[in-house]
Amino acid sequence: MEQLGRPNPKRLSDFIQRHHDAVLEKWKQRVQSLSPARRLSDTLLTDHIPSVLAYIAEATGSEGAEAAVDRRLRGMPGYHALNRLAHGYDLSDVVMEYAALRAVILELWERDGGGDGGRELIRLNAAIDEAIAGAVSHYQEARVRLLQALDTISAAALGSSDLDTFLKALIRATREAAAAVDVAIVLLGDGLEVHATAGLDDGPLLGPPLEATREFARAVLALRGPTSLDAALPALPATAREIRSRGLRAVYGVPLLHEGHAIGVAILGSRNAEEFSEEDMLMLRTMTSRATGIIVQAQLVAKERASRHQADDARALLATVIEQMPAGLIIGERQTGRVLLTNRQATEIFRQSFEGIQSIEGYSGRGFHPRSGKPYETWEWPLSRTVTTGEVVDDEEIDVLRGDGTWGRILVRSSPVRDPDGRVSAGVVTFFDITERTRAEQGQRFLAAASAALSDSLDLQGTLDRLGRLTVPELADWCVIQTLPEFEAARRVTLTHADPEAVKRARALFREMDPPPALAALMEQVLCTERPELVRDLSHPLLASLGEHAAFRRLVRALGITSAMVVPMVARGRTFGCITLATAESGRVYDEADLAVAHDLAQRAALAADNARLYEAAQRAIELRDNVLATVSHDLRNPLSAIITAAAVMTKRAAARGEKGDAKAIQAIQRSAHRMDRLLHDLLDFASLRAGRLALRRQPQDPREIGREAVETFESQAQEKGIHLGVAPAEDVPLVVCDRDRVLQVLSNLLSNALKVTGAQGSVTVRCEHREEHVVFSVADTGPGIPEDELPYLFERFWRGQRNGYKGTGLGLAIARELVVAHGGTIQVESRVGVGTTFRFTIPVGNAEG
Repeated sequence: MEQLGRPNPKRLSDFIQRHHDAVLEKWKQRVQSLSPARRLSDTLLTDHIPSVLAYIAEATGSEGAEAAVDRRLRGMPGYHALNRLAHGYDLSDVVMEYAALRAVILELWERDGGGDGGRELIRLNAAIDEAIAGAVSHYQEARVRLLQALDTISAAALGSSDLDTFLKALIRATREAAAAVDVAIVLLGDGLEVHATAGLDDGPLLGPPLEATREFARAVLALRGPTSLDAALPALPATAREIRSRGLRAVYGVPLLHEGHAIGVAILGSRNAEEFSEEDMLMLRTMTSRATGIIVQAQLVAKERASRHQADDARALLATVIEQMPAGLIIGERQTGRVLLTNRQATEIFRQSFEGIQSIEGYSGRGFHPRSGKPYETWEWPLSRTVTTGEVVDDEEIDVLRGDGTWGRILVRSSPVRDPDGRVSAGVVTFFDITERTRAEQGQRFLAAASAALSDSLDLQGTLDRLGRLTVPELADWCVIQTLPEFEAARRVTLTHADPEAVKRARALFREMDPPPALAALMEQVLCTERPELVRDLSHPLLASLGEHAAFRRLVRALGITSAMVVPMVARGRTFGCITLATAESGRVYDEADLAVAHDLAQRAALAADNARLYEAAQRAIELRDNVLATVSHDLRNPLSAIITAAAVMTKRAAARGEKGDAKAIQAIQRSAHRMDRLLHDLLDFASLRAGRLALRRQPQDPREIGREAVETFESQAQEKGIHLGVAPAEDVPLVVCDRDRVLQVLSNLLSNALKVTGAQGSVTVRCEHREEHVVFSVADTGPGIPEDELPYLFERFWRGQRNGYKGTGLGLAIARELVVAHGGTIQVESRVGVGTTFRFTIPVGNAEG
């Protein structure tokens, strides 16, 4: 350190530079008492001070004062002033910071023994005064510009509660305050949607330029501080350069932060300047900082204004809402439940007025539990529970007897109203009329159950009886199903009621009045129009004319009918009867919704009944066909036996005479006769199996012996075709109780088919294996295989594949299946085209029944 008093103009300057950190620390301690400084972090507080201190040091050590100071440092007092302006400092606060800086330097200087440097102190004071003057000048100029801009912004905020209108005013003021700004864009919200733009004269921001702008905005938000595009580009995708596609050279982004939360980004661009000046950037930061608060404030002002309007209209609006709300509403007084307020919907749902009702008893008696039908006690009613105990009731369904005598169902919600002390002061109950929804749901459930029940049987009378049981008592008290003579040989009437004695009485009436006059009139109309008919009550035009008819009065009195529906049963374009549903003791009155369910039910029932009729007809036709085939087959066996016997005799005679030509013709006759004999055997077997007349002679048998015997039967045929036929060895195969000849018949059928389709050098293998409670027989060939789409039909009667090479009547596999099933087993097939086919069938072990 230089000796004190030595004439060295840079002595104080060097002292300031050497004690730079001490000066900053002591200065920071002094200025932290200033009000604006308390809001700043240490970094922001000392932001420009090192540069300002360097400026003062150079100015103090220079004879020519500011002229000798580095050009870069000369603007620091002004930048510092703008920075402080941006952070809400008054001009006096800025001057106080310089005064504190002067005091700290002098204090440290004196303590270091440098108090006699008069000329240096003069230069120090001059440098600080010069800095203050520059700061004041820049501060006042910027403040004037800023206030003008803020006045514009404030006027816009106060003049309109529309956010976008305010933002347009903001960016207009920003462009006026910073001449270098040509383009301004404001993006708000999490999605960074463009809310306002200025300077984009060539069209709106769309496509890649818009996405590039958002990428830059996200980078600004991530930094939580202002930045230029050039500084952010290294961390951005290459597409971010698209932001310059509008001719922008300098781009600057400023986050809009309010109480630490980002609400958006302001992006400013210049087409002329390479970069924004420090003064412009400080101005932009200041304006956006101030504008952020105004944006939020503008929104709050708009909300407050709207709140005032809402408060002014609250009573009228509340009354309108209550009157027009889709739910019925009742507000009841604490404890008593006296109706304080209600609406039109409540009256329409209950079909009675609630005006003047003094207690819950005035309406609670009309509620019933949906499941049990038990009336609601007063204390059970939701509003009663709410006003007495504070209970919240959610979605409780209640059946109600309405004021006009009809029934409905409501969905109830009830909640207490509490005073500031938490005590229940009233109860609010809302309810929706869910009668139609409930009926629709019940109807769909009923129809679904009906469809399932009707599909369970193909017996016609059983179907009609089941239909009656479905409707009573779910849909009616009485169900009368009448079929037309055209549908059956005679008209059938099915009566259903919950009380068997009532059914007996009704049957007697129907025999006496065949048909009853009322039903006859309704049926005639329904059958002619094929449209359902609704009889809400006995005033129906078709019934009114029968009022004096004694038989009609007797019928109504005996059955107690109050309401009815008659619906036609139409299936596949054919009408074959009617369903009449009637109410009696239940007192139910039918309407159009009931008629729609009944009509749907009749259509499903008609299809089920028609299916049963067609099934019965098909079964009769099959039975007739099988009987004819059995009869014909039996009658043909005698003449065919004569042909076979005669052919055998002719063969011997031709052989004795040596007539070879006649022998060939006779052999052709024998082959044809034997084929016909096998066909007749098949037809008779199948007819017996279908009729259940085929008796099985079951005895314990060795499955391996059965397999070997079947193979031996076909060995010569296999040798002639060059096919390897064998039995796979098997051990530990138990005995089965079966009809040996019938099991051999199944194996023979399968072996015969396999040898027909297997070519020379192929193989056919018979196996028998023990699996759990069965012995499994299998016949596997290496023939052409069976296409997959033909497999499901192999065991059907008279079915033959078109491409697999099998020949025959189409009965062999059907008979095989019936024989296996008769033994209590199953048969199946596996096949791959080009690989071969395997048939497997099972015979239970030790099954001696049948």
